[in-house]
Amino acid sequence: MSSFDVIVVGAGVIGSCTAYQLAKSGVKTLMIEQFPLPHSRGSSYGQTRLTKRSHRKPHMSDLVPESIAFWKSLEKDYGKQLLMQTGHLSIADSEKTNHVLEPIKTHLRNSNVDYTEFHGRDIGIAFPGVDFNSSFGAFYEPNGFTIKATKCLHALQSEFVKHGGTLQENEKVIEVKHLSANRVSIRTCSHKVYYAKSVVLACGPWINTVLRPFKIQLELQPVRVITYYWREKTVGKYSIHNNFPPFMVYFGVYHVYSTPSYEYPGLIKICYHYRAPVDPDAPDLLDKESEKAEAERLEILKQIIAKHFPQLESVPVLTEKALQTVTPNSDYIIDTLPNLPNIVIGAGFSGTGFGPAPAIGRALSRLATFQDPGQDMKMFKLGSRFVYNKAKL
Repeated sequence: MSSFDVIVVGAGVIGSCTAYQLAKSGVKTLMIEQFPLPHSRGSSYGQTRLTKRSHRKPHMSDLVPESIAFWKSLEKDYGKQLLMQTGHLSIADSEKTNHVLEPIKTHLRNSNVDYTEFHGRDIGIAFPGVDFNSSFGAFYEPNGFTIKATKCLHALQSEFVKHGGTLQENEKVIEVKHLSANRVSIRTCSHKVYYAKSVVLACGPWINTVLRPFKIQLELQPVRVITYYWREKTVGKYSIHNNFPPFMVYFGVYHVYSTPSYEYPGLIKICYHYRAPVDPDAPDLLDKESEKAEAERLEILKQIIAKHFPQLESVPVLTEKALQTVTPNSDYIIDTLPNLPNIVIGAGFSGTGFGPAPAIGRALSRLATFQDPGQDMKMFKLGSRFVYNKAKL
């Protein structure tokens, strides 16, 4: 009989951060992943991610310092670069979105985070390759980072095993059973049964499938998003090696974001996501409404590229698809199931969970060992806004 202290279901960045911190603290841990590693089926897929303090929600921003320190420590243990200090540029149409940037800057000042402001044409002078008129304002925070996401995942998983963790890949969890206050069982597609004192469910868009036997469903929506890459007219203009920063531009009710040219030399990632509702097991099957909406977003993005990024070709040359799992307000779910303290859930990371994953993993690992997750996690408790029960599912 295979028995552990904690079982973590899902080896994306949330599950891997959780399992790594458990194993490093001496907890006997099993991490199970349904697909062969590495894979492109979840939300952790992709070469790069951003992490920065300029989040519109202060409680999200406050997770970043701990996570940056964690990534730097892991980088040292792993022996390879995981973080690139690239800064981050936030740009907004001052007439339409001043209400967005001002609260962000207020929180940065209150948190003693340095930034420099720019206005109108000065933005393009400071950051050649962008073109914004006098109605736009911007600020640059030097302490933003681009994360080597694929390498981070490998580092977490390899260091997890080095610390005594057990990693089972290509093994789908079929059933989770609550046996007692300090015992659960996990049955997998290979007909194996594992036992533990507690389980952490970090299985992304599949979490409601796992929760169905508990007559509980979370208010989550699996979605598909498309990442677009645009060709530089002059190779290196928007490159990370040319100190071009990641950025986010706020246009009224919507925003676009970017990471500089890195993973594909000569191409820069700039996105305006439409979150198309999907079945995570069939993410390429969209309804007509979603297909139309994706096409409309792309046309808007092409216009933005042509107007504000004159050194780019205004037709994308490469696309990549990714899954996200979103909550109604984009806040995370970090908690235990009602009246079942040894079934821990981490879900709904809404496309922003990679950077702060170390802080999230800390909280989930503490919950899994029957400890308080920390005051900074109180905003992410389950609550009635996220969960509903059904007698029959």
